[in-house]
Amino acid sequence: MEMSDHGHSASLLDQIAPGHCKRTCRRVTSLVLAAGLVLPMLAALIWFVVWPLVLLFGQRAAAEVPPVAGLTPTVLLPMFPVNNALQWTLLVLLSLACFFNALVSGSTFLLFMRRRVQQCTDFQPRYPRNGVNGLSEHLLDRAVSVVVPCYLPNEQFILEETIDHIMTKLQHDGPLTLHIVYNTPVELPFEGVLRVRAERQEGVPPGRRLVVSKVEGSRSKAENLNFAFEQPDIADITAIYDADHHPDPGSLQMLLRKLQNHQVDCVQGSTYIRHTGCSLMSRVIDAEFQVTYFIYFISLQFIAGTGFFGGSNAVWRTDALQEEKFSTAMQTEDIEFATRAILRDKRIRFCPEARSGELAPSSLSVLYKQRLRWAMGWEQVTLHHIGKVCRAKVSCGRKLGLLYMLPMRWLLAILSVVGAIVTPILCYVYPPSVWPLFLHFLFTLGLLESSLLVVCVLLESIYHEAFVQCLFVAAFMLCSPLYLVLQVTMLLASLLRIMTGRTGSWVVTQRAGASQAARPAHNDAGGSADGAPAAAGADLEAQPPPAPLLPPQPRRDPIPGLERFWVGDESDLNRTSPRLSAARHTN
Repeated sequence: MEMSDHGHSASLLDQIAPGHCKRTCRRVTSLVLAAGLVLPMLAALIWFVVWPLVLLFGQRAAAEVPPVAGLTPTVLLPMFPVNNALQWTLLVLLSLACFFNALVSGSTFLLFMRRRVQQCTDFQPRYPRNGVNGLSEHLLDRAVSVVVPCYLPNEQFILEETIDHIMTKLQHDGPLTLHIVYNTPVELPFEGVLRVRAERQEGVPPGRRLVVSKVEGSRSKAENLNFAFEQPDIADITAIYDADHHPDPGSLQMLLRKLQNHQVDCVQGSTYIRHTGCSLMSRVIDAEFQVTYFIYFISLQFIAGTGFFGGSNAVWRTDALQEEKFSTAMQTEDIEFATRAILRDKRIRFCPEARSGELAPSSLSVLYKQRLRWAMGWEQVTLHHIGKVCRAKVSCGRKLGLLYMLPMRWLLAILSVVGAIVTPILCYVYPPSVWPLFLHFLFTLGLLESSLLVVCVLLESIYHEAFVQCLFVAAFMLCSPLYLVLQVTMLLASLLRIMTGRTGSWVVTQRAGASQAARPAHNDAGGSADGAPAAAGADLEAQPPPAPLLPPQPRRDPIPGLERFWVGDESDLNRTSPRLSAARHTN
């Protein structure tokens, strides 16, 4: 498969015009799209919405009232439902759905057009606060610590490949130290391999260093991260990656550039599936990531005024990380930490162009468990922090953004079901021509908004995905009602589990990958570092069974039924980790 300079599959535009014509093709395509997308959308808006309304209002005004009187309640009455509670309910829900859909589709369209104009004009934003050479002087050649938290034995088969990738392919002009912080419930021969490699600095280029730390007593990713940020040799800038992540070579520089340009505390990159050809599920997840990171998250940042930390492929200012501890009480410690950071007025931005490839879950059941854990984590964060948002000493815009990201997700889920599922069914049963005028108008407006969003998604995908994957993005958008049903089902299931106290313990996601034959063995250490590049890969019989994670200790809860979810007070969230003895191996 043809690969781009960044590490992932070459995009459709790069496949059409490879080599020296690549930049010219992108500029010409951006110019054509910028000019060709605005005019049809404006024409459709005028033809399907504005002009019919003008005609209908004019006809009713001319037929029922004198011209001087204008529009009166008598004229407007037939345009609304009359003595029909269901139609009034639908009217209110469709109005809200159109409003929020306009926020998403409108912001997506504006951001899409801005990127196309910048590409076709080769426009480079100016940041006068940083000076002319501020980037090279400040961050692009500064020392960076890369932290990779791991759980063994699940991730031992992919860890060495990740170390090699970060050490040899991740571009950075300054010193770079890779911190591998891991926990394991049992002693493993693979630990000897890591110790020897760290002591000898095997495969480490000049200017880079490998540090391996075993976090004794740790039972979670949160405790591993907390330990890493407590080390005295941690740099001022920290990048975080999961054990299965292979960041694109230039992604770290992109993150550092945005961190400096926008003077923020964290920049979150995007994720894609490395081996999309392995299975149909991998391609669908990759299509979901493309739509999520390049469309919805950017729109969320535009509307809410902030991004959020996703747990991997992100760069932080280390002092912001050291102000708080990652919570071991939450299913998604990254989202919870980002929420507390935003409440402390820290600034987070998205940079989807900085991409990192990860491995897909090994099966549908593993995918379900992963998404259910994510859903429960969002609900835990929402329920715990909803009361703190209004009391936080941040701007009103930041508070509205947090409300939009957290509790308003429930309203948006309801409105999405009404707009994408209920309304089309009603249109099939009752033609819109027999609806009251405003219901017909809202349906037409919502259809135009959704069409605009789909067009922007498909056009954006050709800049980042190969031709086959663009087809999967199109199929994903066509099946979005089904995806929406699955998302709402996850939301309801997570709320039910939280309310009944059945959140369970944190479980490592098993990853699908290549065969074990693709990796060299380490027989001298008594074990093997080859195997599927996944927590539990394609050949499960050849791997040792993962050791069970110890469940977290129960805590007192002021609300009955939420003992496994709720954190009693702020001290539980910010408490320091238990005394952890670490075996550190470096030169």
